[in-house]
Amino acid sequence: MRTIVVTSTRPYTGKSGIALALIGILADRGLDVGYFKPYGTMPVIVDGVTSDEDAVYINRALERPSAQADVCPVVRSQTFVEQILAGAEPPSHEQVLGAFGRCSDGRDVMVVEGPTEPAQGTAAGLSSCTIASLLNARVLLVDRPKPTDLPEDALAEGAALGDRLAGLLLNGIHESRLTVARERVAPFLESRGFPVFGVLPYDAALGAVTVAEIVDELGGTVLTAVDRLDDRVETFMVGAMGQDKALRFFRRKARKAVITGGDRADVQLAALETNTRCIVLTGNLPPSVAVTTRAEELGVPMILVETDTLTAVERMDALIGRMRLHDSGKAARIREIFERDVDVARVLAACEIDG
Repeated sequence: MRTIVVTSTRPYTGKSGIALALIGILADRGLDVGYFKPYGTMPVIVDGVTSDEDAVYINRALERPSAQADVCPVVRSQTFVEQILAGAEPPSHEQVLGAFGRCSDGRDVMVVEGPTEPAQGTAAGLSSCTIASLLNARVLLVDRPKPTDLPEDALAEGAALGDRLAGLLLNGIHESRLTVARERVAPFLESRGFPVFGVLPYDAALGAVTVAEIVDELGGTVLTAVDRLDDRVETFMVGAMGQDKALRFFRRKARKAVITGGDRADVQLAALETNTRCIVLTGNLPPSVAVTTRAEELGVPMILVETDTLTAVERMDALIGRMRLHDSGKAARIREIFERDVDVARVLAACEIDG
């Protein structure tokens, strides 16, 4: 049996999606593929078992799912954090290996989802390097290089992983940076001895969220178009200018949310004349009747929130762009991009997988 750890240099690199795409590709080649996530950071309780959101979704996507309690044996819940800070010992490596053994029983390949960044899991004794060594695995490292910077995160983590590193994927690269990533960054990493198996472009649809998710995140009240909460939002803009400038500004982006003060009727009306999926009204200031009437006519939800604009922006920034797997359409799109832009044969060869 072969084991591949898919890990990343920092959060929101698309690690979970890449793990799922890899599982699907291997399964289609006739291999019995299992999944394991030793350290989860998105706690959820399913059937009385504390697990990780992505781990639950990916495990259920397997042709032969494992017991959920084994799939993610260590979860960074608030209780877990408090216990560790109070001096409790984290689960032993023997316990983690036991869960892994049950998930891997009879499998040809195990795809293991590692931490989102090098430091994550250290307090629990489950950093990426430790996991790779513990499970005798090769590592597929996912990086999203920062614009106009050297790929130092990839260099540092690649060096730390040493011979365990199979290679890298550069994921979520904006169109304006693709040429640089393919023609300069990837060759630079290769010259340092770190194989780059693919450069995957940013896809706005993968980071999209529904209007309903925005409502939940901001704790808002929907004032109009309550039947349009399933519409997808790919980006957001902040409206803090005059109406004439606002109209030109809002035309730059489609499928967006607009965040503005509840008393800015001029900005709200300008946003409604462009491709806007919802308007977030901050400060708990309700809009005018003229604005709500127009929003209802156009089918644009207006969301009233108590927070100020800065807080709403910070929450939206964390929400939009973070790829959520729990959508079959997104999963299919991730795999399509993976198969198109990744040298799959080279990945398998580096991980010593026949397929």
